[in-house]
Amino acid sequence: MDDQVLYRAIKRQTTQAEQDAVEAWRRLSPANELRYQELNAVLAATARPLTITTQPPPVLEVLEAAARRQRAGSRRTRARRIVAATIGVAAVLVAAVTLNRAGVISGVINGHGAFGFEEMVTGDNQTATVSLRDGSVMRLAPRSHVRFRVREGSREVYLTGHAFFSVAKQNGLPFIVRTQGGDVTVLGTQFDLNASNNDVRLVVVEGRVALAAARGGETRVERGQEGRVVEGQLLPTAQLPEARSETRWVGRFLAFQATPMTEVAKEIENAYGAKVSIVDTTIAAQTVTNWFSDRSLDEVVRVVCAIVATECTVQGNTVTIGKSLH
Repeated sequence: MDDQVLYRAIKRQTTQAEQDAVEAWRRLSPANELRYQELNAVLAATARPLTITTQPPPVLEVLEAAARRQRAGSRRTRARRIVAATIGVAAVLVAAVTLNRAGVISGVINGHGAFGFEEMVTGDNQTATVSLRDGSVMRLAPRSHVRFRVREGSREVYLTGHAFFSVAKQNGLPFIVRTQGGDVTVLGTQFDLNASNNDVRLVVVEGRVALAAARGGETRVERGQEGRVVEGQLLPTAQLPEARSETRWVGRFLAFQATPMTEVAKEIENAYGAKVSIVDTTIAAQTVTNWFSDRSLDEVVRVVCAIVATECTVQGNTVTIGKSLH
């Protein structure tokens, strides 16, 4: 029985025929009834305000290390002032992720399993941003369901619905997203995946992804391309005019996995409609690993600039990333 049908049945949104089918399925075995009750409990949890236990994002460790380096440097006073102000912003970010604001869940959820938790479902108006223990980040759209499992030699996610993934590389350990229509396998990349019944739509924003259809056939989907599975059948890969435009539903969500500053600047421009200039060329090749969910332009820029230890200014929608503090 498809989980989405079960969710609709629990919320009394099914037709009479669907409801009868669910009831018959529940009576078939104790295992089916247990699965129904598990989903009922998960859905009930998302219907009330959530208290989310969070861990500090990686940026705090980076900022603290930067502060120590700056204290040992010759430009001690000025560096302390800039880094301390940025740490204050980062502290605000950590405090904010514990809030359940307007149906948006964000933060690191602790629980069983190596991913940090085992299962999540979003309600009709919920969007969840989840940082996994392996360093990957996922933006889950409304009416979606994910389960997580770590097998020997791989990390696995079971998805029904719509999600955007920013996958961290982990010593060649593949990250596999399994859906009813087919599977997606990556080592480290960003992609958008929409899975419903036997249909899958994959948009690759960064990197390369293997898409395998449930009824056979596999293809490589490159950056800027779309892969499709319809009724379990693999379709030819298509080039997209602008892959990022397909992910606008994520809103102001940014996830960087060792991303060069040139790409970071472009992502900030796209997300905030800002003009970002990197005036110090030595900064351009430095990388950023961090994520931001529904934060202001000023907050994002301050944290990013602290990570690469550089000065920056924000004037309206104009961002200038300047010379290094080293």
